[in-house]
Amino acid sequence: MTYCPIIYVRGYAGLQNEVEEAVDDPFCGFNTGSTHVRQTGSGQPEFYVFQSPLIRLISDHGYAQVFNGFRQELPDSAKDPLKTIWIHRYYDQTSRTFGANDGRASIPEAAKQLQKLIDTVREQIRNWCAGHGTKIDPPPKVWLVAHSMGGLICRCLMQKIYPDAGLVAKDYVDKLFTFGTPHGGIHFTLPGGALAEKLRDVVGAFGSDVFGRQEMYRYLTPEAKLKDNADPEFNPTVIDRDVFPPERIFCVVGTDARDYDVAGGASRTAVGPQSDGLVQVESASVAGSNRAYVHRSHSGRYGLVNSEESYQNLQRFLFGDVKVRAVLCNLDLKYEAPGVDRTFYIETRAAVRNVPVSMHERSLDHLCAMAFDNELYTEQMKKGGVPLFTTFLISGNGIGGTMRFMLRVALHRQDFKKGIASLTHHMDRLPLWSDYLVVELCRKENGAQSGYQVSANWLSEGQDVPPRPVAAVRTDDGRIDYSVPVLPRAAEVLGAEAAIRLETSPWV
Repeated sequence: MTYCPIIYVRGYAGLQNEVEEAVDDPFCGFNTGSTHVRQTGSGQPEFYVFQSPLIRLISDHGYAQVFNGFRQELPDSAKDPLKTIWIHRYYDQTSRTFGANDGRASIPEAAKQLQKLIDTVREQIRNWCAGHGTKIDPPPKVWLVAHSMGGLICRCLMQKIYPDAGLVAKDYVDKLFTFGTPHGGIHFTLPGGALAEKLRDVVGAFGSDVFGRQEMYRYLTPEAKLKDNADPEFNPTVIDRDVFPPERIFCVVGTDARDYDVAGGASRTAVGPQSDGLVQVESASVAGSNRAYVHRSHSGRYGLVNSEESYQNLQRFLFGDVKVRAVLCNLDLKYEAPGVDRTFYIETRAAVRNVPVSMHERSLDHLCAMAFDNELYTEQMKKGGVPLFTTFLISGNGIGGTMRFMLRVALHRQDFKKGIASLTHHMDRLPLWSDYLVVELCRKENGAQSGYQVSANWLSEGQDVPPRPVAAVRTDDGRIDYSVPVLPRAAEVLGAEAAIRLETSPWV
């Protein structure tokens, strides 16, 4: 298993009291735990401890923090210099705690400070290794874990600061994990929202203009390509593969706007219910990245960072050794209906064995099901199917060497006549089809070749039916695909050739 030092980058602090709260915490919120769950079988919330991502990384994976009173410093007594957690404290200069207020750091300034921290971490690890009779050359890359605006600081570093210095981000950063980062900006959906956005971007109170398109263009574009105004083609969610591969990024997308109580709920009113209370679902991920949707709010007692759901995705993305991507392919949905505009919705939910929460959930109830009109459906089929979920698995966590996960898929349909939903023959939340796919992976060795034996079955076949081996097909790029056909009942709705394609590949 490969390890890298972890650097945590906290999110936006607006008011001065929020800045002071951030700097008074050595770990800037990364150590915040939770004792709440949504609901148990009794119908009531129940005491459940999530100790915090910091403590779980220490207890589950042997990581250590590096605070030494006055500074963050790798101690000579460290057991493993790679398994260390560092905090980017970019709000210290804004705080009154230390007797001076040097003003709020801009995104590029905070990103340059992050660059220096990465250089410091790498240099300290190099020196530690030299002092212990070992050599590490080049020094290790880092894993960046960021909440909210912290993810934009990381992207500014990768997309602007490094390129402006003639450097390449992927030579310094190995993986990026974000909780609720507004990769596409923050938008207001209430009446007059566009005007409110323009006012925010012009006034920029407390640095809030960093979430607007024009400012994002400035700090996500290298100097050599920068113009006075944002290029019409500029898409803030896109990162150039030559700068950093998007498949090395994982975005946790929050879908619970209700539990975000900041400013008396004004934020969730402004951004709308399809959000985590601050960041819209559609803006919370990088194009082409891995992602998981979890029913948590942007922050607070039901927040993303202090949740079991996010941590389970975090640790598998960082420490997993196999990647599995599930794609619903060979669909033949019936869009033809005279005088009717038809939309299909796909719900997904995923869980991994021995994990007490869902790893991922997109549903109509949470306002985040995948919606496909005919045009979008046709476009998606040209790309090979509908991506349902990507998971990373840790083979060492499997029982008897076998890893197991479950994926629920449901298809809904809604007809519209002249823009109004037609309720003829419609029963809300009743899917045209739904089923659970149970998948098992077991490592197999074959001389110099190694891979996985994949077995799967549909739950509707019966709970006692064991998963059956699925034939493997090796692709031209070295990936191994496994195709699981849908059952006859599902084929009536999805098409005769419909299947779940499981794309597997080693993950390091």
